Amino acid sequence: MTPRELSRLATALENGDAAAFARLAALPRGHGLITGITGPPGAGKSTLVDAVTAELRRRGHTVAIIAVDPSSRSTGGAVLGDRVRMQRHHSDPGVFIRSTATRGASGGLARATSALARLFRSAGFDYILIETVGTGQDEIDVASLADLTLVVLVPGMGDDVQAIKAGIMEIADVFVINKADRPGADQSQRDIEAMLSLGATNPPVLRTVALDGTGIAELCDELARHKPRAEQPASPVDGFPIDHLGIAVRSLAEALQFYERDLGLPVLSREVVPHEKVSVAMLPAGGSRIELLEPTAADSPVSKFLETRGPGLHHVALRVPDLHAVIARLEASGARLLGLPRRGAGGHLYVFVHPAGTGGVLWELIQD
Repeated sequence: MTPRELSRLATALENGDAAAFARLAALPRGHGLITGITGPPGAGKSTLVDAVTAELRRRGHTVAIIAVDPSSRSTGGAVLGDRVRMQRHHSDPGVFIRSTATRGASGGLARATSALARLFRSAGFDYILIETVGTGQDEIDVASLADLTLVVLVPGMGDDVQAIKAGIMEIADVFVINKADRPGADQSQRDIEAMLSLGATNPPVLRTVALDGTGIAELCDELARHKPRAEQPASPVDGFPIDHLGIAVRSLAEALQFYERDLGLPVLSREVVPHEKVSVAMLPAGGSRIELLEPTAADSPVSKFLETRGPGLHHVALRVPDLHAVIARLEASGARLLGLPRRGAGGHLYVFVHPAGTGGVLWELIQD
C-alpha cells in the first residue's frame, strides 16, 4: 500500500466510511507492536516519540506514528502540532506520521485511533506509536488498545504523582522519567517506586533525556523485549482472539439507533445470511467486532432465541488457526457441535459449539 493510499484510507476511517472499515476488516493482521505513550502535559511525549523513532529507524525498523491532539470545544478545530517536533522524519519512507483530532472524544484518544492502529499494523509497520493528548489521570483508553503502554513523567512532579496514581499510574507497562537531567529525577523515581510497592505489578522505571538521546537506546531495548507478544500466533496457551460478539435484536433499525447514532460506531457491513435466516450488521469493537442479528423468518434459530431469552448476547466467536484440529479435540472430549463446518459469506470456515457443554454459552469457532 502506497503512502497516498494509506493516507486516503486513514481519512476514510476517520470519517466513518463503512466501505473503509470493510476494507480494513479484510486486511491481514500484521505483527507490529502497538505502543501507547501517555502522560501529563509538558512531559515531552512528542520529543520522546521523535527520539524513539530515530533510534528504531537506526535499527532498521519501520514506524507509524499516531499523534492525537485535542479539538477546541468552541470551534471544533485542532492545531495538530505534534508533528512539528518530528520534522526530521517527514521525508523518510520508513516513517508514517498521522495527526488526528479527538473530535470531542474523551480518554486521550480519537474515535478512529483504534482503526488507524490496526490499519498501520496491517500495512506492515514494525512499530505503531500512539501519542495521546496529554490531559492527565483519566487518559487511560490507550491501555485497552496498545500492546504496551508507556507512562511518561518528569522530575519534580512531587504530589502530582499522588494525584494521578488512580489513573494512568495503574496502566503503565513501563514508566519513563523524561528530562531526567533536571534536578529531582532521583526523588521522582523513588516516588514512582513507592507507588508501585502498593500494587501487584512491578513495571520497569527508565530514565531518558529525549532532547539529547540519553536513555533512548535502553527504552527501545525494552520495546523490543515486548515485541514478540505481538508477533506470536494465537495458540491454546496464549488464548484465541475474539472475532466478534453476536447480539440478537428484534430490529436492526432500532438497535442501530443506539450503536450507530448514540454510541457512534460505524456499520462495517450489512448482509442477509439465507441459511441462518438472519440479517446481519457488523460494527467495530477495538480489535474485534459486534455482530447484530435480526431474524428473517419465524423458524430462524435467532427468532427462537428471542422467544425464549429475549434480546441479548447470542454467541461469542473465536478465531482459531486450525479449525479442524480444534474440532478433533472437541469431538474427542465429547463436546456437541451444531452441524459440520461451513463457509461464511466472507469465505471463512465456521462451526457452532452447543452451549450444553460450554457453561451455557453458544460458541462460534472461525478460521479465516
